[in-house]
Amino acid sequence: MRWSMFSAIVLITIQMSGLALGQSAPSSEIAPVGKLRSGTIEIQVVSGVAKPIGKFIAERLGASCEPIGYATVEAYVQSFGKGEWDIAIGPKALAPAEKSDLVSDLWLSDLIYVTAPGHEFANAGEVDRPGVKVGVTQASPSDRFLSRTLKSAEIVRVPLSAQIVLDAIERLRSGKSDVYGTDAGIAYQVTAGLAGAKIVPGSFTTVLIALALPKGRSSAAQAKVAEIVTEAKRTGVIQKAIEQAGLKSNAVRVAPD
Repeated sequence: MRWSMFSAIVLITIQMSGLALGQSAPSSEIAPVGKLRSGTIEIQVVSGVAKPIGKFIAERLGASCEPIGYATVEAYVQSFGKGEWDIAIGPKALAPAEKSDLVSDLWLSDLIYVTAPGHEFANAGEVDRPGVKVGVTQASPSDRFLSRTLKSAEIVRVPLSAQIVLDAIERLRSGKSDVYGTDAGIAYQVTAGLAGAKIVPGSFTTVLIALALPKGRSSAAQAKVAEIVTEAKRTGVIQKAIEQAGLKSNAVRVAPD
């Protein structure tokens, strides 16, 4: 009788543990509450690609996906170390090493200039001249890079908003900026919305978008995420996300393994 009761207790405990865990150990560590909170910057050229990738990773982990969007670059950077997300997808350079572990490179995006109507530049290197006003989105990778490298041109910063394309168009149309330095996905939308605007040949740098985990996740958890990302690249998930976000694949492309 005692043995039967003991066996029943053990069986119930095992069953309850299985229900509670639901996922394998690495999956449970990555998405501990049964859903994957995927943090990113809430602009189309980033979130438009990041959200389908986050959903794919969640599905492979056996979890639901909860997108966590940040309205500004600063808010995204400040989210690190606060426990607000389980994975973060954004520019690699924005992930603080002391608060995160970079796991996989996802896609590359060229940063280029788009000119105001009536302005001509032979290439990206010609922009850095006295009297040239270069518009950038505040705290963006373009701002960070050009603030270090431009010597003669004037940088004009514009706060990030959901209407980033319209903001860039207004700056160029009004003459507040002669060129706008931005992600290729935004630049091509600007040329489509502003007659006379042109893409300056050549990129001034390239941004790498990567996936990060909160600092301290196990090697098994990191390997699991890296494995899923590799699958997403191999099966065309990331390429499809780029295309569905309306980004030109020659300027925005899947990162190599």
